[in-house]
Amino acid sequence: MYPIAEKLPNEIERAAFVEALALIGTDQQDEFYSFCEIGKLISGFSKSMVSLIDSANQCVVSEAGPEPFENKTWPVENSFCQHVICEIAPTIVYDVSKHPIFGKHPNVISGSMTGSYCGFPIRTSNNIVLGTYCLANDVPIKLSQENVDAIDNMVTKLGAYLERHNTIQDINSEKLLLGLKYAREHFPTLTVSTVCALLDFRTGLVSAANDLHELTALGLIDEKQKLTNAGASLLEKLNLYQPSFKSTQHKLTREEDFDALFEGL
Repeated sequence: MYPIAEKLPNEIERAAFVEALALIGTDQQDEFYSFCEIGKLISGFSKSMVSLIDSANQCVVSEAGPEPFENKTWPVENSFCQHVICEIAPTIVYDVSKHPIFGKHPNVISGSMTGSYCGFPIRTSNNIVLGTYCLANDVPIKLSQENVDAIDNMVTKLGAYLERHNTIQDINSEKLLLGLKYAREHFPTLTVSTVCALLDFRTGLVSAANDLHELTALGLIDEKQKLTNAGASLLEKLNLYQPSFKSTQHKLTREEDFDALFEGL
């Protein structure tokens, strides 16, 4: 029988932090794709993935390599990663079939999962484990300590990025509440559909004639269909100007490319 790992001492706090990220069940393929590509390039492994783990499930939020998962969420007790998050150091396995724990996994026993596996816990600065960064290769492949350290350093940056994401979520929520208060006070007849129309207008999408008329009537755009100061202020107060970080899906070939991507994390 495949062993089930014990819950971490700070499991309640850990799971709450993961849920607060609001990334479980969302499509974040682009957001973390560069992290996946870097690990593959450093290690020579064929597949990599970033997963978050809440109180019950493991969810793959981004991956790189052949045969992407159709179902990206599964019970954590069925995973390798439940054991990885219990360890301080990375879990490096040359041959999963010979591992005392992973060798008992049904997929390993059946032969559908073979070769090497590496799992790195993703932690915050307060040592809260959010999930795992994993590498897999169908054929056993050795990973040098230098490469393990390089990937571990990258995963530390990934943890910092997720921690900052959580902070930004809190800040943005507070800004949004203040923005809604501002909207109610200055535009009492404002509706959600009007805000959507303003966003469409701001991003250059064609707006319907009645939407343009309503935006003009509210003073959010002028008669020449230009954004007014009032319209710009409303977007700013609702925190709808700020772009999100998106790492582009491209093949990374130089180490200096990696440093440039994550500078400041």
